[in-house]
Amino acid sequence: MKLIGRYNQFYNDECAASPWGGITSMEHLQATTIRAALYAFARKYGMKKSIPVEDLNNLADLIEAQGNEFLKKTETVMKEAHSRPGGDLDAL
Repeated sequence: MKLIGRYNQFYNDECAASPWGGITSMEHLQATTIRAALYAFARKYGMKKSIPVEDLNNLADLIEAQGNEFLKKTETVMKEAHSRPGGDLDAL
């Protein structure tokens, strides 16, 4: 399994275990992200005590690319969802 797959596995398991089905605050998001990265690297390196900075940067790049791909896939749906039928709400 690739590094991003291990990261996603941990993150998705954490979200599934939440009573709300997802992360509820920025602090929880940040903590889960750090734990997911540590989990992914612990599996890759067999629980070594250090993680090379370049590998952390690589994981960040992979996560960002994954997010960009999601945004591309949902761009048209999001535009439609954010359009306001009936005109500008400020006019009310």
